[in-house]
Amino acid sequence: MRSLPGTPRALGLAAAIAAAALAGPAAAQRAGDGGDAAAAGAGAAPLRGSLGVPVAERLLSSSDPEARLRGIERLGAIGTEEATSALLAALEQGSPAARDPRARLAAVRALAPHVRRDGVRQLLTRELSEGGAPARSAASPLGGVLRGTAALALARSGDRRALSALVNAIVQGGAAGEAAASALRAYPPRSLQLLLGSRKRLEPALVRFLGELGDLRAIGVLRPMLDRGDRAAQVAAARALSRLGDEAALAKARAWLRKPDPRLLEATAEILVHLGAKEAPDAVAALLGAEPARLSGLGLAELAPSERLVPALARAIPLLPEDARPRAVAALGRAGGAEAARQLRRILEERPELATAAAFALATLPGAEARAAVGEMIEGPRAARDAGLLRLGLRAGVVRALALRDAPEALPARLLAALAAPRGSADRAVAVFGAVALGLRGPVEVLGACSPAACDRAAVHAAARGALARGEGALAALAPLFAALVAPGGPDGAPDAAAISAGVALLAEPRGGAVATSRLAALAEAGGPLSPLAARALAARDDDVIRGRIERLLEGSDPVVRAHVALGLGHDPRPDSVSLLARAYRFEHDAAVRRAIVRGLSRRAEVQRRRVLLAARDLDPDDGVRALARAALAGRALDPPRAALATGVVWIAIVPNDPSAAARASSRPARLVRPDGLAVPVVADPDGVLLVPGVPPGASSVLLAPAARPGDSGS
Repeated sequence: MRSLPGTPRALGLAAAIAAAALAGPAAAQRAGDGGDAAAAGAGAAPLRGSLGVPVAERLLSSSDPEARLRGIERLGAIGTEEATSALLAALEQGSPAARDPRARLAAVRALAPHVRRDGVRQLLTRELSEGGAPARSAASPLGGVLRGTAALALARSGDRRALSALVNAIVQGGAAGEAAASALRAYPPRSLQLLLGSRKRLEPALVRFLGELGDLRAIGVLRPMLDRGDRAAQVAAARALSRLGDEAALAKARAWLRKPDPRLLEATAEILVHLGAKEAPDAVAALLGAEPARLSGLGLAELAPSERLVPALARAIPLLPEDARPRAVAALGRAGGAEAARQLRRILEERPELATAAAFALATLPGAEARAAVGEMIEGPRAARDAGLLRLGLRAGVVRALALRDAPEALPARLLAALAAPRGSADRAVAVFGAVALGLRGPVEVLGACSPAACDRAAVHAAARGALARGEGALAALAPLFAALVAPGGPDGAPDAAAISAGVALLAEPRGGAVATSRLAALAEAGGPLSPLAARALAARDDDVIRGRIERLLEGSDPVVRAHVALGLGHDPRPDSVSLLARAYRFEHDAAVRRAIVRGLSRRAEVQRRRVLLAARDLDPDDGVRALARAALAGRALDPPRAALATGVVWIAIVPNDPSAAARASSRPARLVRPDGLAVPVVADPDGVLLVPGVPPGASSVLLAPAARPGDSGS
């Protein structure tokens, strides 16, 4: 068969352009250097530079923001000097691209490999200092991501002029300074001289950063400052040296301690704490006794617990702001010792508003004295006539058993006896929780017959939370109950409180188990405590029918739901779901969602994931995202555990602002987001207390569901 003249050449040309577009800057440069060598020798421009840049420039001149984004990304993929110049020109101040935070973020990522060019470095420096300014980004939530990405690009280059721009930002302070400091911690300079330049005097902000950087090479720069310059410079240097563990600052702090100066009290205590000096507790105690610095003293007491701080903490509690007093009670417990246990007993008796904080401190305080104090709350004379104190003691005993494996001997018997309390009561709920959490009874065994029409809902709430302490098997045992309770829903289709509690079964069944796909979709879209786990299960069942709903959830306003959709897409059987994750990452402003996207991508095998993971590893402003991306690129699957077997327990007392609203604290649904990002649906006991075990270390967040009106399905 005879082919038409020129056809094979035309097809080959199209294939070459398509291949170059997918290959990235390095491959494109190789193609220009090799495949087009003859043309270049004849004075012609490389093929990709001739055809790719004009197309991108036409896209950049479009009135469509999406077209402009494609143009920016095309220029970044080409990566030649001509493409870089065109991209810089497109971002001139006042241009449509310069007014679009998404376009600027895409440009910053595209320009990151070219920081050594003056124009690129100047643009990134401008984005570092102005990236979040309302005048430029219309208060865009991407402002922080844009600023942090620009800072990381500058720091990663190692270029002397780029590092100088970061140091200037640190000295000026503010959001730009924080971004610059974070970037330099992620990419420390190979030489401190590159960082310090020719500075004859180091500003306090820069000195403070050197201490936070943790680079021991800074010691030689900081030590001479202890004996020269003004007092502010000496204090800054001593603080920085103490953070680096250098005892040269110790003599200075001890000298300040011998001649007390109220202005130096906080710095002296901080230096002594960081260096573990024997005088540290006394210095912190002095801070706790000084009105202006009391909160700083509390922070140092939390950082360096000591039995010697117990009297000072006890005296400081009534003098602290009301919202800081529970922190001081917790610090008292961490200080440890018999005296701490005695002080916590006094708080239990004399300060009812701090009773919960004191009980939790006793529950987590090692030692026979604390165990005896918890035992007295369960069996003492007051417990016989004060049901509230008995419940507090039972909860403290369960927490102590989970956290320390050191519960009072009478705890199991008291819990089992309390199971006979009336159905629906707070007393029985506490007993159910403790019996399940400690493995004395299984969650299904303790509930007995339970159906949507007839169920002790308070017991369901307690058993479900107790199952979190027992692991995946206990959670999976609740799956049939959850499927039965969630199927009908309320009059408006919303799940009632018992179904919300039993929803912890979805932690063990990421694909939703026996729950119908249509019901999962309704739960995911309805909001509320069950919505995140339902969204994760729905995304794992992706098909043509529900793809549109999944995409809408991935673009929704609730970041916790977006994160769970990303986790579910990691298990999606459809290979094109990796494209959903890649698109979602591009302009996601919430770091927790970006972490979930990286976790989802870690489960995928498609090649498209690599470009996103590399960008996340190198340029994401969040430390956690970068760490997860490194692990994902190393081949690790990063699913959160189905059931955390950690011994951490979250203890929350829901206290109404208005006593007339006390009923709204009873059996209140809530969503607890664990440090690993998983959302746990929970419902409080009838007395408004939430105990949530199995929480790994780190910061958790709790969001209460709106209080239901009497008669509603969730009330």
